[in-house]
Amino acid sequence: MASKYKRLTLSVILAFVIVAIVLVLGYFYDSNKISYLNANLQNYEQNVNELELATLLTTTNSTFSCNILKGNLYNIASEMQALGRQLTSSDLASSEVNYQQLNDQYTYVRIEYWLLANKINSMCGNDLVTIMFVYPGSGGTQSIVEGDELSFLAYKNDSLVVSAIDGNLNLSVVSILLKSYNISNASLPALIVNDRYVQSGFVNTSQIENIICKYGKCLNFSS
Repeated sequence: MASKYKRLTLSVILAFVIVAIVLVLGYFYDSNKISYLNANLQNYEQNVNELELATLLTTTNSTFSCNILKGNLYNIASEMQALGRQLTSSDLASSEVNYQQLNDQYTYVRIEYWLLANKINSMCGNDLVTIMFVYPGSGGTQSIVEGDELSFLAYKNDSLVVSAIDGNLNLSVVSILLKSYNISNASLPALIVNDRYVQSGFVNTSQIENIICKYGKCLNFSS
């Protein structure tokens, strides 16, 4: 009987040790993942700030200057999409405080990037089409599909600049943006095209192309 009790005690202790090890390893894994994502976000934010400074230094809308600005804008878009995929595919708990702060900061920079894209577009003769995609945080498959379609179209033509934010985030800047364009949470997802036209509800690829052509400029996506 004593031997059986001893084995049971050892089993309980062993299980406790294993759980403790898993929790410790999980903690360090999450910390490293947060640090990695934070470093990427800081790099992305620095590139946005540098591009914003470049627009302040540019006094004329020369072809040379605009080509550099638009080229940098396109490069940052690639970084933005990569970081977005890392955040959304992360196995970190969405309730994790550090993760939430990171996601909030990413939203701020995405809005800053979109505003910067509109500024460059205005400076350079409206050669670009800018889109802000506002999606519901629990939007399901349709919002994911629409986001993927926008990313694909932006990849096919670098004159299309796309940014995206979660319209359900409890951030004042998100609330201000929605109110400024008369977008309700119930109407999400929504597209803001060239800083003036709003399309609410799910739209497919062909509809997106038609909206871009009607309210921005007709772009070639066949290549």
